[in-house]
Amino acid sequence: MRYHILAPALWLAYLATVDAQPSEVPGWLKDYNFDPPRECSSDHAGPLNPKETESTCSLLVDDETAFERRSWQPWMFPPVCIEPEKPGDSKLCVFTYTKLRGETGISIVTTPEIAAAAMGVLEDPDPRWENWARDRPLVVSHPPPYEVRELKDKGMGVIANRTIRKDEVVMLRYPVIVRVMDPRPWKHQDVMKLLHRAAVQLPAKDGLEMLKLAHSKGGYIIDDIVNTNSFGVLLDNVDHSGLYLDVSRLNHACQPNMFSRFSSTTLGMEVVAYRDIEPGEELTFSYTPLNLLSEQRQSLIREWGFNCTCSLCSSPDESAASDRRRSRIQELLAELDSPDMRSHAAIQKKVDEILSLCAKEGLAAQVGDFHTIVAELYSGLGDLNLARRHAELAVKELMHYAGHDHERTLSALSFLKKLDGSIKI
Repeated sequence: MRYHILAPALWLAYLATVDAQPSEVPGWLKDYNFDPPRECSSDHAGPLNPKETESTCSLLVDDETAFERRSWQPWMFPPVCIEPEKPGDSKLCVFTYTKLRGETGISIVTTPEIAAAAMGVLEDPDPRWENWARDRPLVVSHPPPYEVRELKDKGMGVIANRTIRKDEVVMLRYPVIVRVMDPRPWKHQDVMKLLHRAAVQLPAKDGLEMLKLAHSKGGYIIDDIVNTNSFGVLLDNVDHSGLYLDVSRLNHACQPNMFSRFSSTTLGMEVVAYRDIEPGEELTFSYTPLNLLSEQRQSLIREWGFNCTCSLCSSPDESAASDRRRSRIQELLAELDSPDMRSHAAIQKKVDEILSLCAKEGLAAQVGDFHTIVAELYSGLGDLNLARRHAELAVKELMHYAGHDHERTLSALSFLKKLDGSIKI
């Protein structure tokens, strides 16, 4: 379960690069400073701040500074750190905050520099700002339209307890453990000690729920749980793993009925219905990229310690037909990438075929990336009108399926801005 999240300031950084027209920013945001003075690469993303106020990142905190200053704010415990194996590398520390969004704890195993740069994830975003940025209010189903229960031959799973409509947000959760992805600069046994402390410093209810999650890879149990259930996230542009408790209960399907949407400014993960779901249906994610062929999917899934028995994989005929359609999509994308592809009629024919195949395969979440490719193709051919049309479609789809502040969405927004003429292509 991998998914990248941006450092907290990236959405504001993008806005700071755009010369917004008066009609683009609502009146109540006129006094928001989108690029305040700061001392490091992050800024508290979201809360409204007057232009005259300087905003700087929190001071770096580690085990030594906590002892010297007798302060380790905003963290709830003094950081515990380990030294790197090579001189000059950073320490690795555990930082814990027990009231993230007022409802959950979070322990972050990372360097002091990254922890300071990513401090903005602890801040509560102003809901007016967040609703404006995402272009719609976020409405999460309440009470939850699902229940977690034991499933035959599958362990725990998530089952719909009422009809769930397409695009309904059924869950919004935050990670309880975030840890640096590459632990090689530090001794393994020292990293395991930090991971243990990260777990025990969480609120008791979060720690107990974490211990109930599946673990399939072996080794120290907390490490195994994180490896088995985590999603990939970025803090200060460095790869980390993020463990989301309830979300980890969703089992895999190669044609899932749910997708995830992340907010880089909050580390929040939204779980959204891909289609209408009937009561009694299991809610499922895809643990692998949606466009992979069956053999590729099975190879990756075996790393989680099971063989997929979803409806697609259980039918050899359907699986073979699906592989043919997905292979054809890859062929068409390769043809679009050819330097000889200059005919508008030929491009449109391939576009129509790809969209048809995506619809048959349930690949709606990837259509935005496809429109980005086509927009860049038309831009290279000098047809800026068609390029802009596909760039707008890319932004629309990516806003919905990836999130308003995801890296892919921001890239598409930036490209659309270029096409509008603010920056010469």
